[in-house]
Amino acid sequence: MSTTHYSPSTSVGDTERYIRGKEDERGAAVTCDVPGGPGAFSARARALTQNTKRGVEALHYRQSFSDEEFDPNSPEDVQRVNDLGYLLAKRMHPDSDCLVVTHVDGRGRKPHNHILVVNHNNRTGKALSDYRTFHDRKAGNQRGVQSANDELMREHGLSVVKRLEHPPKDWELRREDFAEGSLDREMGDRMSAALANPRSMDKAGLESVIAEQNQQLGDDGKQVPRMRLHTAVSKRGKNVGKETWTLYIEDRRGESGRAERRKRTSALSADFTPEGAQAFFDYHQQQKEQDHERSARQAEAAERAGRAAAAARQSGDDGDVDLDPRRRRGTERAARPAGRAAEEARGAREGHGRGDEQAHRPGVDLAAVRQHVTADRERREQAERDREHAQRVRAESRREAAERRLAEFGRRGAEEPRGYGLGD
Repeated sequence: MSTTHYSPSTSVGDTERYIRGKEDERGAAVTCDVPGGPGAFSARARALTQNTKRGVEALHYRQSFSDEEFDPNSPEDVQRVNDLGYLLAKRMHPDSDCLVVTHVDGRGRKPHNHILVVNHNNRTGKALSDYRTFHDRKAGNQRGVQSANDELMREHGLSVVKRLEHPPKDWELRREDFAEGSLDREMGDRMSAALANPRSMDKAGLESVIAEQNQQLGDDGKQVPRMRLHTAVSKRGKNVGKETWTLYIEDRRGESGRAERRKRTSALSADFTPEGAQAFFDYHQQQKEQDHERSARQAEAAERAGRAAAAARQSGDDGDVDLDPRRRRGTERAARPAGRAAEEARGAREGHGRGDEQAHRPGVDLAAVRQHVTADRERREQAERDREHAQRVRAESRREAAERRLAEFGRRGAEEPRGYGLGD
């Protein structure tokens, strides 16, 4: 089951840096039509839109999946999510360049795609007008993003949401609503990074992470503006007795006319409210407990291995020259009467390989095992088909792009003035 969201990007360079990460570390899987490393996609988008009146440089879609269908810890599942994102982009805009970055670092680590499509049709040279809403539009017979996504999910054997509705607006969806370089966007980016930090297991931990952020340097090499989280309790109105959070950030740019710019966290994102942040706190606490249990099991296993090794050394120090346990068992079996061995073998066959005390227990559910194996095989086969489909679409897109470049080169060559020799 997957949901979608659309928001226009007026600064594709900033959006690409955000979804890739400052060090290109956020993408668990990446597919890009434009050759080159980070920045090449946004450079092409700017080149195609800078001499036009288009205010939107790229269309930004997010495609979110349930962790019940795809495991964020499985590289195979993550790659399939990325392939489905690319197929969705090409289904909506087959003649435009796209970038698909798959994330697994959000709340609950649910896999999701960020899909950027350059606002330019390479075949017609026009801006894109389709798939810029969530729902279908009767006016102009325009289809919505969710309809195209549901159609794709059905074709690939995946579940579809029963009711079309807008997903909650978390920060990844809201940040395009705030101007590039604004203090509001900076507050949101820093709050999002602080909540994603594993040490943010409660409000005190969150405030500690924010305080550490204040010591960092920005892209300009200067210390970032100081930011703080303020907590208050409503004393009147419908929210009386309810805790509210407000972010304050140092305003060196004079955006607010005050020493600090302030913003209610609820005005930035539902994730930044006390209720939204609690989901992050619970997740980090759960991860810590799982890590603690894993470490305890490893320590216990190491301790058992150490005791076994010590016992083996002690046995050797006592001068025990008897055969080791495996050789002793072999000797004992050889010494048993042949009739007794035959009886034991017959009893083992009758008990299906189990001892007398276990013979009455139910055997392995072979039907369930076969069903599991069949389901796993079908899942892998479907993933392979998705991968091959995405590769075919990518190859076709690259072939068409190469043909367009050759055609443009031929036109430029034909339009260049012909040179003439001296004396002509």
